[in-house]
Amino acid sequence: MTKSFPSFVLYVIIFLCGLFHISAQDDFDTACQLAQPFCSDESERLTFPNKIGDLDGFGEIGCLNTTPNPSWYFLRIEESGRLIFDIRQWVDTDDDQRLDRNERQLDVDFIAWGPFETSFVVCDVLAKGCDLNNDGENIQPAECVNNADEPDFYINNLDNTNIIDCSYARQPEERIFVENFTIENAQQGEYYLVLITNFADESGVIQLEQTNVDEEEAGSTDCSILEPGIAQETITTCGAYPITIEGRFPGDAEQNILPAVTYQWSNAPIGSDTFTNIAGATLPFLEVNANGIYRLQGFDSTGSEVANSPDQVAVLDVLSLDFEVGLRVAEESFSGLYTITAEILVDPVITDAGFEDFEYLLEKEGNVRGEISFTTLREFQSSPVFENVPPGDYKVRARYRGCPDNEVVSAETLMILGYPKYFTPNGDGFHETWNLINPEGQVTALLYIFDRNGKLLKQIDPLSSGWDGTYNGSLMPSAQYWFKVEFNEPTDPNRRRRTFSGSFSLIR
Repeated sequence: MTKSFPSFVLYVIIFLCGLFHISAQDDFDTACQLAQPFCSDESERLTFPNKIGDLDGFGEIGCLNTTPNPSWYFLRIEESGRLIFDIRQWVDTDDDQRLDRNERQLDVDFIAWGPFETSFVVCDVLAKGCDLNNDGENIQPAECVNNADEPDFYINNLDNTNIIDCSYARQPEERIFVENFTIENAQQGEYYLVLITNFADESGVIQLEQTNVDEEEAGSTDCSILEPGIAQETITTCGAYPITIEGRFPGDAEQNILPAVTYQWSNAPIGSDTFTNIAGATLPFLEVNANGIYRLQGFDSTGSEVANSPDQVAVLDVLSLDFEVGLRVAEESFSGLYTITAEILVDPVITDAGFEDFEYLLEKEGNVRGEISFTTLREFQSSPVFENVPPGDYKVRARYRGCPDNEVVSAETLMILGYPKYFTPNGDGFHETWNLINPEGQVTALLYIFDRNGKLLKQIDPLSSGWDGTYNGSLMPSAQYWFKVEFNEPTDPNRRRRTFSGSFSLIR
């Protein structure tokens, strides 16, 4: 691949021109590397200055017969799903970045590529044509179509390249001023590049707006990439090194802030603030193969460190993360329903670095076809708190989000005492006796059963099969009965002695 300028020279050119676009002399193979970040959500509808003075552009690319005044943008996916954008261009007479009724719209065409792991791609990987027979040869722009003519062409990947969408107004006199750009089934963390042209060669602004943000299964863009430095504060992987991290310091021409034209990466162990420069790591992106804190510095054309530099990101392979999970209950036994809270025990340097995105699943002991085992009561959730939990034996299973292979189960079982509200000793084999729920371990417990007049009917061992609903061999009638239990509180670390009274129903 031949490059017309090194990257740092391109940054200087951009700043001296006072614009953040590629100048006419730049080669296609370098132009995309200075794409500007874009996002769009309910709070962000961003506009950017367009480009003029380069009617030649890059010639024919994809469905575009010409690419006059090309402007480059990139976006990063925050939430997976489908994304649909409107692209507009107009003469912003009052500079309010809003399309007003009296302002003139301009023809706008575009082509987009993706997905990529980083916005810093080698530009010649961007397909300039389509491959209808999928043979990998003779990839021609003539085989590409306008999405206005065939809306599903790129959605169904009939182009067989990394072009994901392309559109133009077929004739200027059609006065079509809005192009539609779709990313189907975008995945979190993916990057996409977009080239937008200015056929009219008039100064104005470009606006990209996501139009399906409120729809079901819609994806979203990551607006953190608009900030200088590294977009993420933490990055996790689940056993999949290497990964690419990136950052930039684009400067601000209006505020006379110089952009970074050279870079330096350094790293430190997680929990340390002693950084060591990484030899040869002088591009704004870096391939990472190990856990650590990675710091990026940017320097302007004078050699001075730029505004907002340095910035850093913590990287962790959570598949190798060593942690334990415990659990506790807020209420005492016989409260009815309970709140169980999971607690992660992990090296504090991990949480101090920002890695706190754990998920929790609640398991309850039960009898499945005669076998005692733990089964899922509540599926994985981001909150460690489980509310309205009935009595029983419980364990919690935890994992770091996005890494199911590092699940950890609590070593101890949480035992919560309770009692059934009724029993039905009618010979059908279900609920034939009444006893405490979860009396295991209560070897010194005393359990008494009374009728509604306070007459003692039975003293039973909580570890036995329970009361069968008889008194001196006679069946007791359907009615409300009372009980009193003396036990050691299992939720108390000191196992203090308690007494509890309640009632239940016998139903025949």
